Amino acid sequence: MAQEYDLILKALAERYPGHFVEMVRGIPVESVQRVEKESVAVKRESDMLFQVIEEGYEYLMAIEMQVRPDRKMPLRLLEYTAMQHREFMKPVYPVVVNLTGRRRQDEEYSFECLDLTVVKFNYRLINLADLPGREFLQSGPVGVIPLVPLMRHDETPEEILAECISRVEEVPEESLRVDLYLGLAVLSTLRFTKEIILKLIEVNKMENSPLFDGIREKWIDQGLQKGIQQGVKQGVKQGVKQGIQQAILEALKENLEYCPPDLETKLSSIQDTETLKLILRRALKVKTLDEFMKVLDGAVEV
Repeated sequence: MAQEYDLILKALAERYPGHFVEMVRGIPVESVQRVEKESVAVKRESDMLFQVIEEGYEYLMAIEMQVRPDRKMPLRLLEYTAMQHREFMKPVYPVVVNLTGRRRQDEEYSFECLDLTVVKFNYRLINLADLPGREFLQSGPVGVIPLVPLMRHDETPEEILAECISRVEEVPEESLRVDLYLGLAVLSTLRFTKEIILKLIEVNKMENSPLFDGIREKWIDQGLQKGIQQGVKQGVKQGVKQGIQQAILEALKENLEYCPPDLETKLSSIQDTETLKLILRRALKVKTLDEFMKVLDGAVEV
């Protein structure tokens, strides 16, 4: 699985283990605990491994997330399941979740040798594209809201994301909200364009998440392009250069929470549009005002 999807999904599973089990089983269960990776003494590990108690019955649930259907996954899942059963000596409920696609396949893996059926392995297969997104939006557990855009919908992408955001905004703890915003933004890229996503989920809504550091550059660059586009649109009325200059001022205020009073005058002396775009990029990324002023002074000298 791509690193950013893997990072987000594992973090969400750690925060909301019961919500992922509920998505699979369709019912709340009495107890769900994530099994720590350090306690799994095997070289291969499932994406998610939970210890579950359901109506008094205790078992492990192993969930493998696939960005796209993988023909070799059943064999790998068999290997993981056997190792987990050997390690914990508990029954295992193996699950494959396809984040995209609706590939139909048998929910079993088997092989024979001569007169023996050596293995007959069954598992649960879930295609998110087959799940009713409307039901999860209305009453599903909030921990899987980032997966809702990948489910079945009749609404437009903007309508789907807007309703997902409304559910996230109901979460009172800010530390949980920012992770859900980030998960929603990242996982939605599997179905929607980043332009649509960033129209509704600003980078500053998710950048306070500790998970954001792992994908910071990619999303800041995308947010930057949005800023340039906004500046250019604004420039239709007041001149393209002035529009980008204004975007630089706003970016610096957002990034450093300060903007020198004489900065607008200095920016007005720069006539080259591409240079202004470069300065805008740096305004979004610099750590200090001195760093930005060096960039600006270099551009003015050129």
